[in-house]
Amino acid sequence: MGTETLQTTVIKLNSVLEIERKIIGVKFLFEKEDFDNADAKPLINKSPYCVMVKSAMIGVSIKANLEQFGCNGAINALGMAPPDELSRSGRSSLKLGLYQDIVVAKSARNDITFCNHLAYGVMLKPLEKFTEAPDIVIIVTNSYNAMRIIQGYCYIYGTQKNFKIGGNQAICSECTAYPFESNDINVSVLCSGTRFWCAWSKNDFAIGIPYNKFADIVEGVLHTVNATEPLSEKLRIGKNLKDNNITDIYVDYDKSYYYNYAKK
Repeated sequence: MGTETLQTTVIKLNSVLEIERKIIGVKFLFEKEDFDNADAKPLINKSPYCVMVKSAMIGVSIKANLEQFGCNGAINALGMAPPDELSRSGRSSLKLGLYQDIVVAKSARNDITFCNHLAYGVMLKPLEKFTEAPDIVIIVTNSYNAMRIIQGYCYIYGTQKNFKIGGNQAICSECTAYPFESNDINVSVLCSGTRFWCAWSKNDFAIGIPYNKFADIVEGVLHTVNATEPLSEKLRIGKNLKDNNITDIYVDYDKSYYYNYAKK
């Protein structure tokens, strides 16, 4: 996907959904040279990865290496450094009070996705600012928009049967590492850590999408407008599409699938 198409795709999705924050991209940087050349501002102070994500969602372009990461969970999940024995055994999670015993903690630890690589750094910025393909797209929004994005995914790919949701390591593992390792979409209800550090709304959901699936999912969202959206939303969407000169979708203001299923 070229830059112009990428920007157009972002405009299309924002024309249909009222996403409060910027859609961002995440790119792994595996060599120091890649990090030095990456078009983003390097962090100076340590920061949790999820705070980097939220900063990108207000328009800031960021790059960070291991020295700038302020959260061990994200360091492990993103493959910035190998996990230690406390992490691998589940003892660190047990010590935090997240699980009832070591057996449950170890089982949960085994099911948390960690990137199977060693990266030098990451770059995060609003998706439309990328001039080359990122690896992962992250969206934080409300449950309605999450529903519509999943409907768009299902329009193209069918049901996603492998969501991984644990309520822990939400942004780093559930929305970045898991989509990267599985090459599939994931939804997260967020976690207590990111809700504390980023002050997300209680109604926020997060979604991680492999970039190679993003354009198709957006097309799926557009193609399900007529089946899923009520008239009030279609009026807003139709105006946005017209204002943004998007002409490849026809909005049918008299059609929704639930009307067709309703008993007469």
